[in-house]
Amino acid sequence: MTMARYGELGASLYVPATHHSLDHILADGCGNARSLILCTEDAVAPANVTWAVQRLIKALKEAPPNVGFLRFVRPRNPFVLRQLLDAPEAMAKIDGMVIPKFDHTSARAWREALQSRPDMAIMPTLETVALFREDSAIATLEALNDLENPVIALRIGANDLLGAVGLKRQPGQTIYDTPLRSTIERLITLFRPEGYELAAPVCDLIGEPETLAREVAQDIAWGFYAKTCVHPSQIALVEEHLTQAMLRQQQQANVLLNSTDAVFKNDGQMLEAKCHTRWAKRVTALQSHVS
Repeated sequence: MTMARYGELGASLYVPATHHSLDHILADGCGNARSLILCTEDAVAPANVTWAVQRLIKALKEAPPNVGFLRFVRPRNPFVLRQLLDAPEAMAKIDGMVIPKFDHTSARAWREALQSRPDMAIMPTLETVALFREDSAIATLEALNDLENPVIALRIGANDLLGAVGLKRQPGQTIYDTPLRSTIERLITLFRPEGYELAAPVCDLIGEPETLAREVAQDIAWGFYAKTCVHPSQIALVEEHLTQAMLRQQQQANVLLNSTDAVFKNDGQMLEAKCHTRWAKRVTALQSHVS
């Protein structure tokens, strides 16, 4: 199986492993999501974990091998990860693991659990208080660099981060209207220069498409081209914004990459080869994976 690429993720829909239509979703997808994340962590009550893991393994074994979307699993902890990896027939049906609560303190346990599958692609989730401090955020980056497994992207767990400071997003608030704005800035400026792509966090205001639209526009302005969704009704809006943004930016990126001028005006903006070439190459690379 070819490793999934960041640009293919799009709107990633979280699906609890306890979902009553799990078999159908694994076979046919849900809401035209380009990627699914089957969750055994926070979306599953503690009393249901054993049953959920067993059910997920069985459903994956019976799932069709080739589908038109990506499938990932979010293990609850390193013990559950080992259980999943001990079922190779099920693991053959997924494109990678989403590692929850990843930081410099949990990295060793996750690394040891993954030793049997150094080829398994992963998406660590940044959602602990370690990300609030510069020194521990840097330590988390160093722990990431020590992993053997290929990293598709880093996911930002906004609800856990807000919960750590006793907050919940209120109606009308984008994630950028909360105290997490500075944390997200730190994640971008710390991890992206090191070559790690990041997926924008979930918007849990399911009934507020206007708020979601404002948030996705800000996501794109900050260079996020993948986003977590918690409801199928969010997918079309997120995908429309991502697709249109990539089309607009691709046109400008092509102009820059095919020009011999050091600086010039295009569509009301200044383009400068020295400053903007890295952006243009990134957009071009992502465009090949955005439908």
